[in-house]
Amino acid sequence: MILLTLIASILIASISIYQFKKEARDYHQERLERKENAIKEHINFVLATTTYPLTEKNIPLIFKDKIHELSDIHSLQINIYSLQGKLLKSSKSSFSIDTIAPPIPNYILGLIQSSIDKRYVDVKTIDGKKYRASFSQIKDLKFKPLGILNLPYIQDDGFYDRELRNFLIRLGQVYGFMLIIAFALAYFLSSYITKSLKSISLKITSTNLNQKNEKIETDDSSREVSLLIDAYNAMVDKLEESAKLLAQSEREQA
Repeated sequence: MILLTLIASILIASISIYQFKKEARDYHQERLERKENAIKEHINFVLATTTYPLTEKNIPLIFKDKIHELSDIHSLQINIYSLQGKLLKSSKSSFSIDTIAPPIPNYILGLIQSSIDKRYVDVKTIDGKKYRASFSQIKDLKFKPLGILNLPYIQDDGFYDRELRNFLIRLGQVYGFMLIIAFALAYFLSSYITKSLKSISLKITSTNLNQKNEKIETDDSSREVSLLIDAYNAMVDKLEESAKLLAQSEREQA
């Protein structure tokens, strides 16, 4: 029973950890997709209302001020790259485009181009923190590729980690209480069985052919102990019968 309780607690804890991590992963994935769709709709509106010709060269001019407005509205850093992977405009004001900003790696450009929806999400873990970065094409009013939208996203699992930790603490308390009960039951059961076996042992060691042996009378023993008691009582009957036959034989010889 104790072993089953331990196995059950380990299985439930393992399944819970997996489920919490899956929910966190799905939440961040869906949240990034929602933000990306909302930002793209806003970008399409900007492209539809701008007075600049819709060319890759004019992207820094089209989004000169709008990109910061978009970033503030959606609470997310926004980067716009050329189709070749060069950074054209970023909402991060500290960027020096010409000297600091690295281009999009060629393998990501290839994955974007080869995907059906022209989109790729890069997931990395840096210093214990998970980062997601979505890359998707921006198209002009005629659905011609104009650039690449990049949305860096820090995956904050603090809420799910706290919920998981609290759940595991409560689970540990419940199963700890169950283990205490299981140990107590095991102790009382073992004491009860040991007491019955000790009584049987004393009876067996005191059994003698030359004396009257008492049977063991009990109604509240376990099945296994009852079988042992029945075997002992049967042996006592045989000893009494043997004693009678021996006494009769001695009288006849006398």
